[in-house]
Amino acid sequence: MGNLTAAAVRAAKNDAPKGSRPIRVGDGNGLYLQVAPGSTKSWLLRYTLRGKAREMGLGPVGESPAGVPLAKARILVGEARALLRDGRDTLV
Repeated sequence: MGNLTAAAVRAAKNDAPKGSRPIRVGDGNGLYLQVAPGSTKSWLLRYTLRGKAREMGLGPVGESPAGVPLAKARILVGEARALLRDGRDTLV
């Protein structure tokens, strides 16, 4: 884990036209930085549970209290992974 840096998160942008798909940049352990057209950024956790692919939003990128910084996103992923190890779906 730890492929992204705070500077890389700030610099990420998506200049694709509106209606295009967001781009995703992986940090490791299922954590992705999702950058929508227009460069709106959010955190996404991708995982598989009982053979089903799932995605869980972790919040918008930014500083607390309104946003989630990179360090906090990594903590949230760790917490969600602990629940998943117990077989509990974090989206329920």
